[in-house]
Amino acid sequence: MEKLILKETKHSPLVILDHTTGAFEIKGSSFLDNAHEFYTPLILWIRDYAKKPNSTTKVLFELNYINTSSQRMLFDLLKELNVLHKVGNIVHIDWLYDESDYDLRDVGEDLLSFMDFSYKIIEKVS
Repeated sequence: MEKLILKETKHSPLVILDHTTGAFEIKGSSFLDNAHEFYTPLILWIRDYAKKPNSTTKVLFELNYINTSSQRMLFDLLKELNVLHKVGNIVHIDWLYDESDYDLRDVGEDLLSFMDFSYKIIEKVS
């Protein structure tokens, strides 16, 4: 299994999925015309990771914009992490949002409220 790194573009976030440390990051903007095409390889990578995961997986989301289709795909990605949690692994999410960006805070709360693992919604103060 290889570490997955996708560089940030104007429309897609930086993605770092590191199986050796169990540290995952998704940062930037996600307003993709075809979110399914972008996020499906990430979801498949996490399924593969789940076959031999670290005992603890920590995920940092630091998004500054996310469109509806990306939200749907992130929900699917989070469901894969929830499966990992349900079989006994520790999963923790930090969802960072910019100060006063209550829409993005609400997106994080909505998506994460359906999951069983621990998470924090954190306001970044400038």
